[in-house]
Amino acid sequence: MTIQQPPADLPSIPALLAWRASHTPDWPAAQVRDAGGWQTLDWGEIARRSETLARALIAAGVQPGDRVAIWSRTRLEWSLLDFAVLCVGAVSVGLYPSLTPAQATQQLQRADCRLLFVEHSAQAQALDTQVLQIVCLGQPEPGSGHQGLEAFLAQAADISVEKVRQRWKALDRDALANLVFTSGTTGEPKAAMLSHGNLLASISAYHLPPPSYTGLAFLPMAHVGERVIGQYQRLWCGAQSAYVPDINEVPKALHEIQPDYFGSVPRLFEKLHGAVMAQRDAMPAGKRRLLDWALRVGTRHAQGQVGGLPLLLARRLVLDKLRQRLFGSRIRVLVSGGAPLDANLVAFFSALGLPLCEGWGMSESTAFLTSNEAGLRKPGSVGRALPGVELRIGEDGEVLVRGPLVFQGYFRQPDKTAETFTEDGWLRSGDLGRLDDQGYLWLTGRKKELIITAGGKNIAPTPIEARLKQHPLVEQALVHGDRRKHLSALLALDPQRLEVWARRHDLAGEQTDWLHAPALLADLQSHIDSLNAELSQVERIKAWALLPRLLSQEEDELTPTQKLKRPVVERRFAELLNGLYG
Repeated sequence: MTIQQPPADLPSIPALLAWRASHTPDWPAAQVRDAGGWQTLDWGEIARRSETLARALIAAGVQPGDRVAIWSRTRLEWSLLDFAVLCVGAVSVGLYPSLTPAQATQQLQRADCRLLFVEHSAQAQALDTQVLQIVCLGQPEPGSGHQGLEAFLAQAADISVEKVRQRWKALDRDALANLVFTSGTTGEPKAAMLSHGNLLASISAYHLPPPSYTGLAFLPMAHVGERVIGQYQRLWCGAQSAYVPDINEVPKALHEIQPDYFGSVPRLFEKLHGAVMAQRDAMPAGKRRLLDWALRVGTRHAQGQVGGLPLLLARRLVLDKLRQRLFGSRIRVLVSGGAPLDANLVAFFSALGLPLCEGWGMSESTAFLTSNEAGLRKPGSVGRALPGVELRIGEDGEVLVRGPLVFQGYFRQPDKTAETFTEDGWLRSGDLGRLDDQGYLWLTGRKKELIITAGGKNIAPTPIEARLKQHPLVEQALVHGDRRKHLSALLALDPQRLEVWARRHDLAGEQTDWLHAPALLADLQSHIDSLNAELSQVERIKAWALLPRLLSQEEDELTPTQKLKRPVVERRFAELLNGLYG
């Protein structure tokens, strides 16, 4: 297959879609599951369906610059609607499917949306909005006042294809394309404005996935990573993706689709690693020693230190089987983004022959600013700047950014926009870090999350929390200690894994009883002791406690991207935290 790169001077995403449909119309673009199994659509079909939706949008009165929202799980229709909205010169606004009606209402009003697409009527019944036109991807409930997608599409017959093309041909790189809501870890989410130029600069600069790769689309498309590095990057490369609306179906889809590229957030990779280590602990001594030996050989090979017969045996006996069990037989590369990635995870997957490449960025930078393709040569680094991106470290250690990927500002919030830039025009990332002599960026923490102990020491909690979560049972961790004499931690355990652990240890009773089991507390303390041995004195966890339940978005303790809302958690469990400093 001859790979032809799109022109560098394309003015918009719809122009890229038209180029893709004319140059590689028969290339596979999407796979969806129906009653007959997985069905494949090519790029020509994706363009035709998007164009039909665009004609219906024009018939519905959508004008250039209007905001159109999509509140749905990740599915083919999400991508088609997104392309269609951009084709008519409007602005696509993604809402996380996990939002409550109150949160969705707030974001719809903040973005001043005129049209909303939802999966089903019940999802939108509780919305507090009177002026919004609502279209259901399925059949609307009688009396809901909502329109079904089939009826909405029927309007397209009155609009010519040429009207759609006139709309997108009028776009340039400065035209607004997306509003992406920030995670809101320290305040209300803000709508970051991304232009067509921002999107094109990002996908043309990031070249990690091989051309014509196959991947899975399962993370929320409201997130800048799935939409830009997923959808628009696939369009740039002419690649394909299988849509998996239910994240619980990802393991099954991995083995059915056999992707060669897999991108996700660090927590999923942490869970995979934790599951393997939990199985290791339950193995007979001989099998456990064999697994440990194979992983050591794989790691040393990734570092360029060993090969030959030991590597051949390690792969044949252990590593190839483990890699295939986790990701299928065709997997070539893993990509992580959205949160810090522990270097030990890089080492583990590299031992399996899978480079785990970390990217770093944010909504305000149109996803990735850096990419680390160095593997174990730079464990813990987030890589070097992408082409066109400039990085520098501010006087206070904050990473500052400049380049064509940097957003246009926050929608209708000029004061917040001004706060995000330095006086000389650099974007404040909010992350602290350093650049080494080869240009690799090393992050040391979030500026707003720094813990300053009573002794005046600055400590970044996130790397310690990542290490705490390496225990197979620990699902969530919060490190605390601002203005305190030492650090403490709150841990929340995975209920399903805790149940398996309890059965293995012949524990009776309910989960609330198991949380007090001496064997469990000793196991967790041993893990913390091992972690403390690798930390400096001021970074060590001196006291800890178990939370009675997992933190949740429903309780406003997590963002839609599952990041901790630290102020909320610390207020809610203040009594428990105070007890750790007695």
